[in-house]
Amino acid sequence: MLRPDSRLRARVSGATVLVAVLLAATVAAAGFAPDPNMPRDQVPDLYKWQVHDIFADDAAWEAGFASLEKDLEVLAGFQGRLGESAETMYECFEKVQDADLLFYKLYSYSSLIYDTDQSNNDAAGRLGRIEMLGPRFGQALAFMQPELLSLDESLIRGFLAEHDGLGVYEFYLEDLLRQKAHTLEPNEERLMALAGNVRSGGSNVYRSLTGADLKFPEIVDENGDTVPMTESGWVRYRYSPFYNVRKQAADALFEGFRDVQNVMAAALDAEVKGHIMTKQARGYDSCLEAALDPDDISTDAYMMLIDTIDENLPRTLHKYIALRRKVMGLDGPVTLPNLYVPMVEAADAEYDWEECRELLLAAVEPLGEDYRAHLAEGLDLRNGWIDLYPNANKESGAYSNGVLAGVVHPFIKMNFDGTLDNVFTMIHELGHSLHSIYSKSHQPRIYGGYTTFLAEIASTCNEELLLNHMLKEAKDPRTRLTLLAQRMENIRQTIFRQTSFAEFELRYHQYAEQGNPLTADYLNGLYSEIVRKYYGPDFEMGPDDEVEWAYISHFYRNFYVFTYATGLTSGIAMAELIDDQGDRAAKRYIDQMLSKGSSAPPLEILKNAGVDLETPRPIEDMLDLFEKTIEEFDALWTRTYGRS
Repeated sequence: MLRPDSRLRARVSGATVLVAVLLAATVAAAGFAPDPNMPRDQVPDLYKWQVHDIFADDAAWEAGFASLEKDLEVLAGFQGRLGESAETMYECFEKVQDADLLFYKLYSYSSLIYDTDQSNNDAAGRLGRIEMLGPRFGQALAFMQPELLSLDESLIRGFLAEHDGLGVYEFYLEDLLRQKAHTLEPNEERLMALAGNVRSGGSNVYRSLTGADLKFPEIVDENGDTVPMTESGWVRYRYSPFYNVRKQAADALFEGFRDVQNVMAAALDAEVKGHIMTKQARGYDSCLEAALDPDDISTDAYMMLIDTIDENLPRTLHKYIALRRKVMGLDGPVTLPNLYVPMVEAADAEYDWEECRELLLAAVEPLGEDYRAHLAEGLDLRNGWIDLYPNANKESGAYSNGVLAGVVHPFIKMNFDGTLDNVFTMIHELGHSLHSIYSKSHQPRIYGGYTTFLAEIASTCNEELLLNHMLKEAKDPRTRLTLLAQRMENIRQTIFRQTSFAEFELRYHQYAEQGNPLTADYLNGLYSEIVRKYYGPDFEMGPDDEVEWAYISHFYRNFYVFTYATGLTSGIAMAELIDDQGDRAAKRYIDQMLSKGSSAPPLEILKNAGVDLETPRPIEDMLDLFEKTIEEFDALWTRTYGRS
């Protein structure tokens, strides 16, 4: 079970001093006013994640790095020996797990510091070094899978029966046998590992460009002040109540990306060439199959999502855009500056941190006291899970890093601005963190993580639980309208938008697989075509909107975006089951999904938890809910404001 460092220290001498320090920090931070342009060192420590819970200092990181380099030599020494005995095979597997943990400690420490201050050259240097070590790690282990697959199955099964500790690895070995046709010879696997740095070159260019070098025009904000535009600023300004601010923000963001569109296209082209190399080397029919097969996901599931959404666009997303146009009283079509701003003025537009914390704790009550206790632990800023506010050179957006859960607490990056959207983002990221805690505390280390296919379910289930809680508490029409609009936006952004990304990603991969280069002109045209199809006749793109693809970092994560859509579909289904069946469904969800890690095929885990994504039914149910929500919002808004 997770034990944050602040709890451990409370048990030792000096606890009184620690409590006094924490209280003093809380008082000192009470008057803090967040500012996205504030230097990192001016943000109070209370609002920063505690990366030194991973390593005490940079010197400890250096010692860990040196230790990992030695571990790689030890791992390479197992080559040719896996069939010697059950004990030798077990020792190798355990050493891999030890080295894997150390690698992610080194990587997390470096990336967490860099992501919150991308002007920190020392952090960038450490991050670069551990990223360079990654392919060496792969190279040291390149012999393992081919060597295991060369052994007689009866020998492996005999080892499993003979050695109690080795039995933990049975599912790993069975899954390895499933992928036998796509595993290469040892020297070929070594070459694939050596090519790792080359294949990640595109994403490294993207990160460097967006993290520090890409600049945007200044805009005039709501107060009449001229301010620099940033990616995190776009997330804020697109919700501004002032159209001119939203318009400036959209124009500035995409003008900046337009200026570097050719570099961005080259970076994405390089990334896709790496995927094509994997596809060809491992003998897959497509890049899509190569990306999904390791998680035992069929390409049919991917295509079913795209096809089902496409077929239902007229009754769902097109109807939503028409509703938005009506509610906002637009004479012309909806455009990007009018796509994110709330359709109705929120009943409570701003949430301070304490209001957010209390709301989230109430929302997860249906999941039981144990889940709620974990959530409360994370929401206590003194425990160092959360990097709460934006600052200068901090990466935009939010994420959860729970890879060290069970050893160190999870880490959650936020750029909290008090909006309802950020409240939902907070419970989303906590869903990831608690999924990591449950999976890593209930599974052996090798199965403690979870596949990308399952990664977004816990987070989006949390969002739906929060929404259901707030809808049940809603007493007036304006509040209900706000929440219904939030549900529509959750589904629009997480299912429709991500599915459009999934279709875009699929099609540019298919284009590249035919031997074509990915140019800015091609990507702009394809992206524009898909956006117009998805949003329908009541939406119009601006002159630079087509370059939005360059803004989407998830295109560098190899067919990851579709898991957001399947994740929210499954999350909605899970939340509805918990709402209908109570404790029984909540227990099944925690025991059969959150706690299972990667100990079984992901579709099997999900089915055992109550959702069968091998049929289109969950997607169709979600689309029905979306259409029903549009109709309820339309009727309530018309009654309340007397317009049709």
